[in-house]
Amino acid sequence: MTTSFPWDIYAKELLPAGYGHPLWMPEPNEREIELGDVGWLSEGAFHALFNSMKSDDDPVNLDQGVPSNFTTFNPQNLFVIRGEKLVQNIVCSQSIQTTDAQGSVGAGAIAPPVSVGAGIKFQSNTDSGAFVLLDAPAENKDIKSKRHIINYMRDNLESWLEFANSTNSWGLDLKEQDIIFVCGTTKTRRWAVASFQGSTYRKKQGYVSGEFGPFANAGLSISISDQILPSSHYRHGPRPPRTVPPGGPSLTYPGYSQPSPPHPPNQTIFVHYYKMKRRAFWWPYKEPMQAAGGPHQLPPGPDNPGMGPPMIENGQYEFVSEQGHDNSQGYDPVNTLLDYILSQSVEAEVAIASDLDLYDIFNDHDFPDANDLLSTLEEMRPTIEVDERGVGTISIDYRAARKRRNDSLPVEADQPHKRIRETGDFDLSSSSPMQYSQQDEDTPMWDNNALELPAAVTAFDPPGSYDPGDNGDADADMNPPGEKAAGKRPDFGPQASVHEGSVTALTYSADGSLVASASEDTYVIIWDVKGINGPKRLEGHQDTVYALTFSRDNRVLASGSLDEHIILWDVARGEQLQDLRPETAIHSLAYTPDGSKLIAGASDGKLYVWNSETYELEKTLEKNMAVVTFIVFSQDGRRMATGGTESVFYIWETAQLGVPNVQPLSVLDGHHGMVCAAAFSPDGDRIVTASDDGSSRIWKAETGEALVILHEHTGPVWSVAFSPDGKRVASGSSDSTVKVCDSFSGERLLSLDGHDSMINAVEFSPDGQWIASAASDNTLRLWNANDGVCTTTFNEHNDNVTSAMFSPDGTVLASGSHDGMVRIRPVSGRYHIEA
Repeated sequence: MTTSFPWDIYAKELLPAGYGHPLWMPEPNEREIELGDVGWLSEGAFHALFNSMKSDDDPVNLDQGVPSNFTTFNPQNLFVIRGEKLVQNIVCSQSIQTTDAQGSVGAGAIAPPVSVGAGIKFQSNTDSGAFVLLDAPAENKDIKSKRHIINYMRDNLESWLEFANSTNSWGLDLKEQDIIFVCGTTKTRRWAVASFQGSTYRKKQGYVSGEFGPFANAGLSISISDQILPSSHYRHGPRPPRTVPPGGPSLTYPGYSQPSPPHPPNQTIFVHYYKMKRRAFWWPYKEPMQAAGGPHQLPPGPDNPGMGPPMIENGQYEFVSEQGHDNSQGYDPVNTLLDYILSQSVEAEVAIASDLDLYDIFNDHDFPDANDLLSTLEEMRPTIEVDERGVGTISIDYRAARKRRNDSLPVEADQPHKRIRETGDFDLSSSSPMQYSQQDEDTPMWDNNALELPAAVTAFDPPGSYDPGDNGDADADMNPPGEKAAGKRPDFGPQASVHEGSVTALTYSADGSLVASASEDTYVIIWDVKGINGPKRLEGHQDTVYALTFSRDNRVLASGSLDEHIILWDVARGEQLQDLRPETAIHSLAYTPDGSKLIAGASDGKLYVWNSETYELEKTLEKNMAVVTFIVFSQDGRRMATGGTESVFYIWETAQLGVPNVQPLSVLDGHHGMVCAAAFSPDGDRIVTASDDGSSRIWKAETGEALVILHEHTGPVWSVAFSPDGKRVASGSSDSTVKVCDSFSGERLLSLDGHDSMINAVEFSPDGQWIASAASDNTLRLWNANDGVCTTTFNEHNDNVTSAMFSPDGTVLASGSHDGMVRIRPVSGRYHIEA
């Protein structure tokens, strides 16, 4: 049966992430969730009966009381872990692949960190999915004393159930396995949750825009395939307090445009818990009978409303599983684990299990679907331990419950390495972009003692090669290299992964001889465009690298990361020169055109300016209120634009950056969503912007006046570019199209249709002849800028293509993708690398 309740979809999709049971309603229900709470789950919310770790006269327990014969859970040597952090800003289901506003990517249970309030693009690969956005880092507490909890539940659950169902207290109708003991919590300050289900969502693109939390000034919106997700399938919070506490401090959160009073981290987004279930003893006939062999206690039921000891003859029984039965408490795979314990162990009279047991069982395996869970457990046969009291539990040594994809990157020794062919050959022809071939799985691809691979360059023109600039007739029976054949994907031969994670940044050196790429695998790689020297892999960061920029003399490469470091690298030697520490995550980097300053855009909205000779921090600019995802300069170097995950962006005069108390030249305010990208006109007098509000705008840079407002797309606009002559602008959108418009009148000149998914990047070639577009359909397309004809479809990537960049001279086109590959191909002219 198809699940329709959003909280049930949410639980099924996110529980495998490894953080515990995801709560659809994280806000406190009457009070904050605490360790030791005993209660039940219903419709995505936790309801507390009482707290077992507080006395009966504690204010927490005074309101509703405690069970009879209540004893506090306070064993000696109780092991509680505090302070572990969930550092990601998004946790999503395995079915979702995400991309934030600037190209950071991730798929599955844990996605790479993105900024609270930032626009997020995603693709649903199946019919259903779910995610939670949070204000990281989240705080968690966990009780690790498993045996203490088991003994306490075995001794007390009977009185808990009576307390819950008695008309003198709660008057509920719970079963034993409905009651949970909270042994772990993960809490944040603010959050947004979403879930969806339906065949219309399969292989569709979606996006999240707006802000969330108690003081969001732009409404949260979630769309999939140009359809707004029903409001019943997403929610965010907490709700704003009615008043600010007297004397309470005021601060500004990233993603907010005005100061907000702080909110405590009391919003529980995940809980770890234990449950218990007794064996159902049933006489094969309908009526229970007294037996000489001795009594066996039955749980409450139609024939046993209390907890007394109805009898069955000779102690015969059969196990009754409730898997698949309607459960008002919603999806909970721990119930299936309880069934497994009782069905596989005759000795166990009681089963006690936790979600932590499931994470340990499937630590090295994919978490099975709900319908396959019991059969998978029976196939894997995890060990059941039965103690002297007849309590059956899963016997697995506890490792980190959050191991599944929450670890940082795997250590290099554990990664599947591949090596370059000994001949060192790779092909930069248009038919075969740079790729490395697998030869020996046991030999590391990267030799840190010999990073450079010498090779010679010779020009060649292979038979049947295709030049996108050649207007000659192509063979009717042959697609140009890279062109997608009807119904068939070209075979590009064996490939080795370049990055172990998605490519998150790509840039050229000023002279176009080098390309640098960065990834969520924390590495930076420098590529020689002509292949004369082998690639250099630069190791030093501890988290996703979002930003790269070469110095104007090509001698230094700067890389910025979520690890709050900016590393300066010696390009020639591939060695670290200096480590700058702004103490905040870096999302954008750029050297000024005159090379005198290095500027970084940070997650706290600040711009950090260093002198590029001494690399001393000269100043910090604090105009942006949210994550700065782009820093772009006009061609003449006079002006700089900065913006990101807010609707306002700023124009600066670069000559004034050294002036004390420098102020922006203009403030451009008019979009109704975040500004995703910007590009100056060739003369620097105008600037075009893309926004997730579905529009692109052309502004007068000096005054901030909106000259042209374009509404050409039906979805968010992610990328924009000016033509080299300044007469046209191109825009790429979630609606899978590229539009080319007159930059003065706004008239649409061309509509480039052909991609099957959202456009992530669009760029004109320096000579204005070509337009390149990168899309989430795994392709890169090259279009004739004059008539809009698609001349080449490069189909080499195996996942979303997130970047497309022409070299400064326009002869080379590079692309990066979720698949970890960097492709470098000549636009005109061909090269072949020989060992």
